[in-house]
Amino acid sequence: MRRRVPPFEGTSRPMPDPSTPSDLPAPFAASAVPDAGAAAATPLRKGHGPGEHDRTDSRVRPCPPGPAESDKGSEMPLLGQVARWSFRHCRSVLGAVAALVVLLAGLGLSVGGEWSNGGYTADGTAAQRAETAARQFGAGTPDLVLYLRSGRPVDSPEAAAQGRRLTELAAATPGVGAALSYWNTGRDPLRSDDGRGALLLVDLEGDESRAARTARALVPSLRAAAPGLDLAVSGPAWVNVTATEQAERDLLRSELFVLPVTFVVLALSFRSFSATLVPAAIGATAASGALALLAVATRLVPISVFAVNLSCALGFGLAVDYALFTLARYREERARGLDAEQAVGRAMSTTGRAVVFCALTMAWCMAGLLVFPLGLIRSLAIASLIVVAFCAVGTLLLLPALVAALGGKLDGTRPPRRGPWRRGSGDLSVSPAWRRAAVAVTARPWLWGTAGAVLLLGLALPVAGLRPALTDESILPPTAEARTAAAAVRADFPFAPERQLTVVLPRTDAASRAAELDAYARTLAALPGAARVSTAAGEYAGGRRVAERQTEAAPRPGTLVTVFGADPVQSSQTGALVDAVRATPAPGAALVTGTAAHLDDTRQAVTDALPWWTGLTLCGVFIMLLLFTRSLLVALKAAVLGALSIGAALGLMVLLFQRLQVLGPPATGGASTLEITMPLLAAALAFGLCVDYEVFLVSRMAEQWQRTRQNTTAIVFGIEHTGRLFTAAALVVAVSMGALMLSQISLLVVLGATMAAIVLIDATVVRGVLVPAFMQLAGRANWWSPRPPGRAAPTTTPVPAKARNR
Repeated sequence: MRRRVPPFEGTSRPMPDPSTPSDLPAPFAASAVPDAGAAAATPLRKGHGPGEHDRTDSRVRPCPPGPAESDKGSEMPLLGQVARWSFRHCRSVLGAVAALVVLLAGLGLSVGGEWSNGGYTADGTAAQRAETAARQFGAGTPDLVLYLRSGRPVDSPEAAAQGRRLTELAAATPGVGAALSYWNTGRDPLRSDDGRGALLLVDLEGDESRAARTARALVPSLRAAAPGLDLAVSGPAWVNVTATEQAERDLLRSELFVLPVTFVVLALSFRSFSATLVPAAIGATAASGALALLAVATRLVPISVFAVNLSCALGFGLAVDYALFTLARYREERARGLDAEQAVGRAMSTTGRAVVFCALTMAWCMAGLLVFPLGLIRSLAIASLIVVAFCAVGTLLLLPALVAALGGKLDGTRPPRRGPWRRGSGDLSVSPAWRRAAVAVTARPWLWGTAGAVLLLGLALPVAGLRPALTDESILPPTAEARTAAAAVRADFPFAPERQLTVVLPRTDAASRAAELDAYARTLAALPGAARVSTAAGEYAGGRRVAERQTEAAPRPGTLVTVFGADPVQSSQTGALVDAVRATPAPGAALVTGTAAHLDDTRQAVTDALPWWTGLTLCGVFIMLLLFTRSLLVALKAAVLGALSIGAALGLMVLLFQRLQVLGPPATGGASTLEITMPLLAAALAFGLCVDYEVFLVSRMAEQWQRTRQNTTAIVFGIEHTGRLFTAAALVVAVSMGALMLSQISLLVVLGATMAAIVLIDATVVRGVLVPAFMQLAGRANWWSPRPPGRAAPTTTPVPAKARNR
């Protein structure tokens, strides 16, 4: 009885007779075999055609492929030499890598990672300068908002005494810059509508990390000192503390999901336990090493706590992808008859070259984010650069050593075993299904290309409705104290602290210029969207004074004016109010700060930096692809398709999380928005990953083009020999990034869902439809590149005239 061939096992097709009719398009009927010259150099088994990747008898060692097997210009011999050195010194390499990871882990544990949860607003803006000036007057955006409720009115002697004592305790705590409450200011906006609650606003000194440490110590002490009061805490510092703790819990949950699922995907792909271990080991090593180095980096620059989750997801996904493509090429070379050392050297000089360019393009895309003046984006960019470096170096150095250590278990040339771990049954080098798809697309490129382009453009349409916003406590789980406390403040107080705009008049004396200050406050109170205005002289609403306050002589010039908005802080009405306040003539120089002012300035800063990031990213990636492919049109096509992928990624993000509100309506009320940093990060990651897949695909097409000079044959060969790899790689990245959806932090959920969807779309629609359709329409123009005057064209293997593509 004939053995049934497993679905993932490499199979060979008999060589078609050129004289018989073929079901392939004309270019394939002439040459169904990639390279007859290379095939002739390889001993064949009976019944198998030349040029096929088949298992040969272990007693017969075919000759190494000759120059016709690959374009020598598309190889990087240095990488092959490094791989062979690592192969021969596998014990030393494995020991050194293990020692390095342990050293970095120990160093990271010893210094401790002080992760930040800020950087959502732009640096160096007018609102930030106004914030600094406001803090000198004991005002500004509070770091902690404490809502205290009592069983009796807050004006009662017992509640008032306890409130003043808590305010004094907070003000006397080291690290606290100022503490304002209803009891020491008498301001009505700090008292709840029912009169049984009041706010204590605390301004903390230092950067975000220091403020978080102070908040961790201050809040428990205040709870202990207020036995008769219900105390709920919110504010940026407490959001930072809560998000850091939640991110650490989410990291463990996501890794417990990613590791086994990725292992299953690799096992189904390779059908070999040993081959599955190699990419998984490289991914785990790259992710753990990057995390340890990031912990050390927190001592030098602020690194967001979300960089931990991103580094694990991106590091594991990229490292497994790089190792997956390289290991598949190694098994392919072993199937051709090369010994293990030659095969790993050849795999690294070809696929390893693609890994280097992939890492460079991904690093360039992420480094471009440094032009945005946002601390969160910059810290995530730095984390991504570290991760990409670990992934590339780990693949280039660690994979050859693992191949040598595992020996013939990875070759794919041993006879198959029974059971789930059949050695060599996972041939990823050929995919008949993807070959049929490529043949169909190249037969009707206009039809398939138009359909794919329409799909991506349709996904990109919602981008026009993108409404960026700043991060607040709504990124936390609905049950988090910082979120429930903020919701209670909005419900019980007429003017939430987040809706206030603080106008700093640094050289205006409130006593000597009382009339001018009164007229200024009346003008502000009459602005559309202004609910109330508070000054040292009184309270204003609707363009008139509603309450008076005794003006006292200040020890130094300067005064504050507070404008409370009537609409949600993320709304367009509040944005218009910021512009109107800034445009209103003031009695002296005026600086405006507040959450809405920070949002307005951050949007403008991102808008100003966006053309720089777009230009630098596209130009840099285009140049690197041109150097890699030596084709002007292919490099340009990759940049255009990458831009389409960015549009589709952002469109999906807007559709799912802004229009459909998958995560629910916004906690702050008003229209649904997206945190301003997430579209930027998703765009950079999507572009980098899409270009990575482009590099791997085009590298195989270019090899076949150099052998046959047949455009259609090269297209189908590339899809056929990478389609199954793309499927496995996309699943790994989708699982790795999609695991972020298990997080309780909405930012990570948005990023994970978007990236998982766009990776799967890119691996199918873009690589399987748009790329072959475009390259089929372009024909031989795909492979044209300008050469300097006097430079000779590269020498290629002669191809019979009748086999050339028209």
